[in-house]
Amino acid sequence: MNKAATQDLRVVRVLPQIDRVLRTGPAPSARDERILSLLEAWRAKGASRLDRDLDGKIDDPGAAIMDAAWPRMADAVMRPILGPLVGQLAALMPRDDAPNPGGSSYLTGWYGYVEKDLRGFFDPNATTGHGRFATRFCGAGDLGRCRADLWAALDAAGNELEAAQGPDAAAWRADATAERIRFSGFLPATMRWANRPTFQQVVSFATHRRR
Repeated sequence: MNKAATQDLRVVRVLPQIDRVLRTGPAPSARDERILSLLEAWRAKGASRLDRDLDGKIDDPGAAIMDAAWPRMADAVMRPILGPLVGQLAALMPRDDAPNPGGSSYLTGWYGYVEKDLRGFFDPNATTGHGRFATRFCGAGDLGRCRADLWAALDAAGNELEAAQGPDAAAWRADATAERIRFSGFLPATMRWANRPTFQQVVSFATHRRR
C-alpha cells in the first residue's frame, strides 16, 4: 500500500507510452539520452517520491525531471491540434494534479489524454471502436513530428534543471518539503507525502507504547 501511495502516476502509467514514442528514433543529444535513461531507471525502481533520508529532497533525480518535463510534454502532445486553445483546456482541466500538502493527487490531469493518444501510434484499439479519439493530437498523427516535439519538451526541461542545479542530471533533485502533508490546524507536525485517501484517522503518540 505504501509503495502505491508514494509512486508518481505519470511515470508508472504514462511514461511507457512516451518512452515508446521517443525510442522510435535516436535522442537528439547525449544529455537528452541521459535524461530519458534516468526516467526509465526511476520507473524500473518503482517511481517512488519518498525522501527516505529526510534531507528535504526526493531521493531520485527522476522526480525533478518529470516535474519539469510533464507540463511541456503534455502541451507537446495536445498543441499540434489545439494550438492556442491549449491554455483554455488547461483552465477547464489542469495539466497535472501533482503531489501537494493536501496529499490526494493525480485525481485530475491530462494523463489519460496523453497516454491514449500516444498509444494510438502502436495500438489500433486505442483509435478505433467505442471510446476512440476522433482526432489524433501528437504530431497531428505523424509519429516523427510527435517524437521530435516530445524530445524538444524533454530537452527544455533539461535546460531548466541545468540552469538551476548544474549539468549533472544524476544530481538533480525535487523539493520534498513543498509536498509534505500538512493538517488543518489541529496537528502541527507534517508527514512525508503519500497519495492519501479521502478519509483518515490520525493518531499521535507522545511516547512509545508499552506492551
